Amino acid sequence: MVLEGVISEINALLVAKTAAVIPGLIAAVLLLVVGWLAGKIFGKIVKKILEKLKVDSYFDFGIRMRVSELFSFIVSWLIYLAFIQSAIAALKIAALTLFVGEILVFVGGLLEAIVIILVGYGIGRFVQKRIIVSKEPYAGLISKVIFFFVIYLAIALALPFVNIDPSLINNILLVIVGSMGAGFAIALGLGLVDTIKSVAKKYARKL
Repeated sequence: MVLEGVISEINALLVAKTAAVIPGLIAAVLLLVVGWLAGKIFGKIVKKILEKLKVDSYFDFGIRMRVSELFSFIVSWLIYLAFIQSAIAALKIAALTLFVGEILVFVGGLLEAIVIILVGYGIGRFVQKRIIVSKEPYAGLISKVIFFFVIYLAIALALPFVNIDPSLINNILLVIVGSMGAGFAIALGLGLVDTIKSVAKKYARKL
């Protein structure tokens, strides 16, 4: 009789636990389905918009995937991740919610960082092409310098999204700028040597 009572209590507990989990499980499944549909739809919308704007013409990474497809993929997965996090939370398992939440936050930040860098690349290429087309003196050099600084700015803005201190890239930029300045000064000095010699000779002849 005691054993039967224990078994009945265990069965009742299991039934109660199962009944408590089922609503959350159903909600999680529904959220995943809705998230999948929303990600697919918005991903296709973004791709169509970018194709109409001819954004792909400003990106050339040497790979088969076009940037419109890449943005579509990123937008879809940002939506997927948001719904996955909501689905996990619906299960009301604290440890699992915390663990998955940390992973999704990192992945979401990584995708956002990629978007920022891609946008910076596109803007840099757009400005670079416009400067080259202008055919102004030193347009090629100026366009490359501006492109470099736009990419630097994009990377500096993207790093905090993956929890990386942007001061590292700032220090690298200072080294690059310092090296370029020193190189320019040396090149300018060497280039002026002949000019200074010729001017000195002229003055020497007059004397």
